[in-house]
Amino acid sequence: MQDTKKRRSTGQITLFDVAKHAGVGTMTVSRALRTPELVSDKLRQKIQLAVDTLGYKPNIAASLLASASSNQVIAIITTKIYDHSAQLLLDSLQANLIKKGYTTFIIESYHYHKSKSQLLDTLYSHNLEAILLFYVENENLIKKIAQNKTVPIMNVGKKYDELININVEFDDSFAMYKFTEYVIKKGYQNIALLCANQQYHLFQQRLHGWYKAMLTYHLPSHRIVNAAKPANFSTGAELLPDILLNWSELDALICTTDELACGVLYECQRRHIRVPHQLAVSGFGDNEFSQVSFPALTTVALQSSKIGDYTATLLLNNLKNTEKQHKSDLSELLPVIKSRSSL
Repeated sequence: MQDTKKRRSTGQITLFDVAKHAGVGTMTVSRALRTPELVSDKLRQKIQLAVDTLGYKPNIAASLLASASSNQVIAIITTKIYDHSAQLLLDSLQANLIKKGYTTFIIESYHYHKSKSQLLDTLYSHNLEAILLFYVENENLIKKIAQNKTVPIMNVGKKYDELININVEFDDSFAMYKFTEYVIKKGYQNIALLCANQQYHLFQQRLHGWYKAMLTYHLPSHRIVNAAKPANFSTGAELLPDILLNWSELDALICTTDELACGVLYECQRRHIRVPHQLAVSGFGDNEFSQVSFPALTTVALQSSKIGDYTATLLLNNLKNTEKQHKSDLSELLPVIKSRSSL
């Protein structure tokens, strides 16, 4: 007997079960159920037999969404976003797509890390116009999604060769390099880097940029604290005492997020450490609260909203089969250092 898999919560047969029983792809099943006129009679009968045999019940809510949007649905798959700059980019991207009449829905792959088939079932239950991967780091999931050749796939974040449509790679290492260089040119020599738990790809890039700058200017690069804790205010405040205990000579601390940096500022106030006279502190990301912290936090802005606009234009041009290249003043997308009183 055919071994079928059911949803844990409802006991319903999934779209994947039907595809497996019929020996076809999931998108083929979805197309046969939604637009049967696009599928051959023989294949449609084969799929219908699988549906009847397994007792598959289509997702009504998804069907209504797909039909109501007239094939204008774009799925955005993302990890659990902690980084402020990535949030701004995603907000801008989504706003641009909605403005052009596309319905977007976001799936956080973080919640499906133990059930990729459930994520894919949710994804392909919609009649999609495109799939956008936003800072997705699960390579097995990317490979499964890349097997779908029927809709454009756009990837934002780390470049993956498996994806055949649009790869948009943004490199935070350049921003961190320029920022670390700025700190060095301000005259600081004993510099440390404070990192915490965030997207691995972003962490790698920022660490690489810091190393490159320190080595370029022949400064020691061993002063690194990489905590497994969340990159938030509490972690910054909690780790500062250990940092000062290990490196009493420290004159500047660069944090990979503004949240960490503001936590450090709070702890400096509690310990009566004068910033920046005894210790200079800087962040990364230009959160709104960095302007109102005390002292105001020196940080770097990544022009995330403009990058979101640019990325949306690339995707929309691809959907419209526009051959002309989108021209933009790329200097607007370069990182901008926000010099304030904490450094």
